[in-house]
Amino acid sequence: MKNTLLFLALTLPTFAFDITVADKDHVAVANGGKVVAKLMMANDLSTPEKHHETYKPYMHVFSADGSTRLTKGAGFNFTHHRGIFLGFSKIAYGGKSYDRWHMKGGDQVVTKVTPGENTFTAHIDWQGDTTAPFLTEERNFSFTTPAKPFYLGIEMNSAIKAVSGEADMNGDPEHAGAQFRPSELVDTKTTTYVFPGENIDAHKVRDLPWAAEIFTVEGKTFTVVILNHPGNPKDTATSAYRDYGRFGMFPKGKASAESPFKLRYQWLIAEGDVRDAAAFQNAWNAFAGKTVSTPALTIKASEQPKAKK
Repeated sequence: MKNTLLFLALTLPTFAFDITVADKDHVAVANGGKVVAKLMMANDLSTPEKHHETYKPYMHVFSADGSTRLTKGAGFNFTHHRGIFLGFSKIAYGGKSYDRWHMKGGDQVVTKVTPGENTFTAHIDWQGDTTAPFLTEERNFSFTTPAKPFYLGIEMNSAIKAVSGEADMNGDPEHAGAQFRPSELVDTKTTTYVFPGENIDAHKVRDLPWAAEIFTVEGKTFTVVILNHPGNPKDTATSAYRDYGRFGMFPKGKASAESPFKLRYQWLIAEGDVRDAAAFQNAWNAFAGKTVSTPALTIKASEQPKAKK
């Protein structure tokens, strides 16, 4: 009997997230009754101001108790930086170039949400010259309670297709890719980045398995790590040096109906200042299905703006 109870304890799920879809507005993700993430997906054209606030979907992240918003929405410095988001500033398609980073001339519109157990999929139209899409995307998010010190895992699997022909997904490390933008209340003087390996220069290195950021919001410190799956496009750049904390991965590639542009990332969130190489590497090993040994760390303070003369 004791052995049976032990087996049941090991096999029962240790977490359950409540997924609530508020049609045409947001998807709330709660753990233990506390909202820990929320996909903002409204597309309100009623006024120029509302349109500006809702021209693309993005995910807010909250503290474990739901009381602190870690991420930025519309407005403030670089209004197009919003929570966890995905975009590309230079998309070549049909002889034209489209900017779906700054969102010039077209929106990303969620047309449907398919919820599941600890997961949901947002179906997204990337508009071209009109409200008709030139790209369609299925962006799946799944949520886990990772090993400590992390309290939340957010995995994103994206598949982007061109409606016809082929699209070239491109940009640069500052204006493309899968990104995380901390709150507008971030303490820009203390933002710090952590990389696997010695003397890592994020401006030059490619295909880092992960990168982490330590930042402070409203007097509380958090650590976020982005895990870069080995199945993602090669020659991926890492942008992780800004004082305001926008950081992430920039891949590039082709998208067609027959061969979607596929991306897979996971963000792990911890409360407090975490500089644990083993925790970061073990998380990536589990995500990637690898057994890479724990690396040395490069820890760098964020780059501060140059003083004005």
